[in-house]
Amino acid sequence: MSLLRTLILNLPALLLAVLAGAGCATLSDAAATNPLTGRPTESSRAGDEERRGLAWSDFSPDNIGKTFKRATGRGPNRELAKQLYTAAEAEYHQGAAAEGRERMRLFESAAPKFAEAADRWPDSALAMDGYFMAGEAMFFSDHYAAANKHYEQLVKAFPNNRYIDVVAQRRFAIAQYWIEIDRTNPEEFYYVNFLDKTRPWKDARGHGLRVYDKIRVDDPTGRLADDSTLALANENFARRKFIKADDYYSDLRKAYPSSEHQFSAHFLGLKAKLNSYDGPAYSGAPLDEAEKLIKQMRRAFPQECEQEKEYIERAAAEIRFKKAERLAFWSQYYDRRGENRAARHHYERIVTDYADTPLAARAQERIVKIADQPPVPPQRAAWLVNLLPEPDKVKPLLEATEQERLAEAQRASGERNASIQEDLDSGKEPSMAGEMISNFLDR
Repeated sequence: MSLLRTLILNLPALLLAVLAGAGCATLSDAAATNPLTGRPTESSRAGDEERRGLAWSDFSPDNIGKTFKRATGRGPNRELAKQLYTAAEAEYHQGAAAEGRERMRLFESAAPKFAEAADRWPDSALAMDGYFMAGEAMFFSDHYAAANKHYEQLVKAFPNNRYIDVVAQRRFAIAQYWIEIDRTNPEEFYYVNFLDKTRPWKDARGHGLRVYDKIRVDDPTGRLADDSTLALANENFARRKFIKADDYYSDLRKAYPSSEHQFSAHFLGLKAKLNSYDGPAYSGAPLDEAEKLIKQMRRAFPQECEQEKEYIERAAAEIRFKKAERLAFWSQYYDRRGENRAARHHYERIVTDYADTPLAARAQERIVKIADQPPVPPQRAAWLVNLLPEPDKVKPLLEATEQERLAEAQRASGERNASIQEDLDSGKEPSMAGEMISNFLDR
């Protein structure tokens, strides 16, 4: 609302700027054009953004912010950008040499100047340096939320900037700090931060997780992308959000195959899958995936698996028992319903595939007891079922098509035979082609 109010109050100035820009555009363009080549001169290109007039496209939702800055005298200005950057750089170096409160004051004073310098000369090397130095000044003055904001501006404006590795380290440290302070001193739902400049205004843990995620999204091939993914997985695992943790561990295994955290992603992913299994009445996919993980771990990490041998063997036995338990659950379900054929099928699978579990003996006993029972239960209320109309039986498409083809062949054969018979009755000899077609159709 404040931006809208500001725009309304400054609407006359914007309209005057449009009229002035429209009136001066032709003269400025003519003066900035090389008469020999008809192309803009180097000096015109250098100050193009600063001198050009306004157009209706400048009032689109994407450009209204830039237009307002230009109309109020805060648009691109390269000379001012250089002056601001020089002044900010001097303050930053003074702050680096100072100590205590003076150090913090100088850093806090330099940061907005760096940011404004970047804003005054967008899409330039100075803008890249300005965003980075603004983030550094705020980082070293312990304004971590403001520092992260400047780092994100840098990455958004220059995705492949030369500071990408340093920025990732700074943001990783900020996220780590925010999650740690929330772990040691959890926030209440009503907590709002007004005084502590080291943490965000609310939900330090949520902001930390967001920064971790942004690090791996902004630079998927960076040095800390896999570390951020592992940190996200571990934090969700610690909060007992096992399904989400399993997603991050799976992402780490697939997206970063050469990561040093591969065994951790497999081992902790195995734990996450076992903890995300909800019981025999629910999906058995976590058990199947956990079983595959154990095979992969034993093949790819034999030494690490030897160190965790006890847990891995216990996990493998637990998986087998739970899979047998799932079969027993469904066997008993069908057994109670009197669907003995389905129940016997599941009991036999327990005996065949999981003979090493204690459920196999009980399954064998039930197989013997229901051996003489009818495969399906008798129809209840048959008189009521008979009152209901029976659905029309639909012939299979292929069978119907084959029958139509044979009927068509028989009709064609009858017509050919009738034609030959007419020729014979009239005293004509049937043609050789007619006889051959008739013989072929009679086959």
